Amino acid sequence: MLIPYGVKNPPKRFPIATVSLIAINVIVYALTTQSFLEIRESVLKQYAFQLGSSPFLNFISAAFLHFDLFHILGNMLFLWVFGPPVEDRLGMPKYLGLYFITGLVGDLCQAAVDSAVYGSIRPGIGASGCIMGVVGAYWFLFPWSTVCVFYWLGWFYRGVSEIRALWVIGLYVLMDVVEGVFFGSGGVANFAHVGGAFAGILLCLAVRAKRDTEAMSDARAIQADSRDLSNMPFHALQTMLEQDPHNVEILRAMIGPAMRLGQQGAVDQAMQAFGPELITKDPNLVAHYLTVLQGKPDIYQSVHLLRLAGLLERSGDPANAVQIYKLIADGRPTDPAAETALYRVAHCSWNAFHDAVTARSYLMRIRERFPNGEMMAFARQLWNQMQPPKQ
Repeated sequence: MLIPYGVKNPPKRFPIATVSLIAINVIVYALTTQSFLEIRESVLKQYAFQLGSSPFLNFISAAFLHFDLFHILGNMLFLWVFGPPVEDRLGMPKYLGLYFITGLVGDLCQAAVDSAVYGSIRPGIGASGCIMGVVGAYWFLFPWSTVCVFYWLGWFYRGVSEIRALWVIGLYVLMDVVEGVFFGSGGVANFAHVGGAFAGILLCLAVRAKRDTEAMSDARAIQADSRDLSNMPFHALQTMLEQDPHNVEILRAMIGPAMRLGQQGAVDQAMQAFGPELITKDPNLVAHYLTVLQGKPDIYQSVHLLRLAGLLERSGDPANAVQIYKLIADGRPTDPAAETALYRVAHCSWNAFHDAVTARSYLMRIRERFPNGEMMAFARQLWNQMQPPKQ
């Protein structure tokens, strides 16, 4: 016996759809069973799904029915373990679509086998086909992720272990095939499981869902163990950022370890991948990169740097704003934006720091370099403001 109890693959968002499906299944089970043991016969006759003999909508109702406590506990455990990462990767609409489509495919597969082998189609209940669709999707999306399992082989040989999803899920499917072919179903819809699992794989292929590499799965396992990005090693963070190049949280966590290891180039590459959009998302991070880490200002056009400095000014950080303005004024003296940058340095120097010497110095540079520029009128006005009052 091999029972999964967790995966080292933390999702980014709370799994609303997965939790909702579990809640609905549990509520329906409580309402349709006799003292929480077995499903009532009247419910089974009215709401089970039997191809050709019951309304098609019974497929939906049957997907939320379970025969007994072990049936629902097993299904909900698998959904809780494998569902959240799949929901996180696909998004809620695709995830719910996959859940019900694979369940239907699984039921049709079981009906086809029943018809060929037994000559009749048995009524079916349970979310097994849907859940194995989710498990099949997990196998495709995260084949190298770590699955935590409890194993029980006899009374004395038992414990916990960590196995790659590729092998543990493959074993589940193989066991269903072997049991269904050689031992008969015995009331278990083995081929609904197999059909659902393969449908989950095919649907992920159809929507071109991103598949994790082995290195990415290892990085996610480290994240699950450390529980905090700030505690993760540089190589794991770099791997995660390569797959998710616009994740600001990972970038923030990676910069410290990268700089301690002398990996400035990795930081430059990551900042370049983000581009100017990062200025709006996290202006303080961009300012830190340019001023403290002495990063590459060539990543940004002058208009982007002006926007960055303006955001810093408005957020109450004139010191960093001045540093960014100086990157334009001193590093790009012939750029048209240099005139605005010179004026903003003078303006911040006087209004934020009451440094008249620096302010006048930059105003004089405007007069020398841009005597007919657009900022000259503002420069004269600021100069007059700084004149001491006449006695």
